[in-house]
Amino acid sequence: MEEAVQLLLDTLRIYSPTNQEAELSAVLQERMRSMGFARVRTDRAGNTLGEVGTGKPHLLLCGHMDTVPGVLEVRQEGDRIYGRGAVDAKSPMCAMISAAASFVKKDIRVTVACVTREEGDSLGVNTLIDDGGDYDYAVFGEPGGAHKIAVGHRGRVEAKLIVKTPGGHAASSWTRPSAVDETMAALAEMRSYARKNRTNDDHYRSIDISLTMIKGGTFSNVVPNVCESTLDIRIPPGTTSEEVMEGLRAIVSSRTSGEVRMEIAFEVPTEPYETPSDSLLIRAFQRSIIKGLSAKPSMTHKTGTGDMNTLAHRLGVECVTYGPGDSRLEHTKGEFVEVSDYLDSVKVLGGVFGELKTIERGN
Repeated sequence: MEEAVQLLLDTLRIYSPTNQEAELSAVLQERMRSMGFARVRTDRAGNTLGEVGTGKPHLLLCGHMDTVPGVLEVRQEGDRIYGRGAVDAKSPMCAMISAAASFVKKDIRVTVACVTREEGDSLGVNTLIDDGGDYDYAVFGEPGGAHKIAVGHRGRVEAKLIVKTPGGHAASSWTRPSAVDETMAALAEMRSYARKNRTNDDHYRSIDISLTMIKGGTFSNVVPNVCESTLDIRIPPGTTSEEVMEGLRAIVSSRTSGEVRMEIAFEVPTEPYETPSDSLLIRAFQRSIIKGLSAKPSMTHKTGTGDMNTLAHRLGVECVTYGPGDSRLEHTKGEFVEVSDYLDSVKVLGGVFGELKTIERGN
């Protein structure tokens, strides 16, 4: 396991924020070749890919090389390794590489994909999907803990809301509507719509609408005549993005009249995804955790949105998310992963290979 720890330390020492993954990609290609991977290569998105094993099933292990910006000192203190990406998500990625190199058997094929720009526009995973692949199952590397399997993510769509009014002098503000006030009123109605579609005490099963950016006003004594805002909208399983978008369009339409003009535009949505409860991939993870860690597997649901949503829907492949680390430390200045958790994840992933084959044979 010393090699697995060294791999993680080496990757953490290479600063690789989104769009700056090239150096890390080159190092990973060299390391994967030395670890016995076949068909090590890079694609047009800068993804690094390698394969081990042959036959069926074909399992995709997908981690991402990029991190959010911000250099952190890389150091090891006892059971903790600190550094940018220690949690999100170089430790899950390195666990995948190490597991595939150390534990894979000849009668299962594993492709490890280290993708680019996950923290940005997801060019890496979308290129991976566009290039196709006869994958039977896929595992996405994100933090959660060695005994936890994430089996669901909410969907997401980003919206731009633009509100226009005549504006006017603040000394007679009652004579003209404010574009900012109208934006706030529309947002309040949208949140009321979300509350009506919310499951109490279960954020995963609820719609969430967050105002993340707003721009309005030109001068201290002028009623704003334009307000532009950005909304982050999270969509639970059982609801489609189109249903939510139609609900918000109806609100905007009802509030557009007279001197108030509103329009809302949506980016391409990501649909929610939940792994089928009878998934063989879930069973393989459960068996591996019980046998390898002598621990009770935990099934979790993420309130965020992951790349697994996109691949699952576009390729029709069963997916889960898995990896070491505490997700509460993502993007923080105190990012660290416990070495024991990291090595346990390597063990679990290695066990999954054999369990998948055993389950498929009906044993």
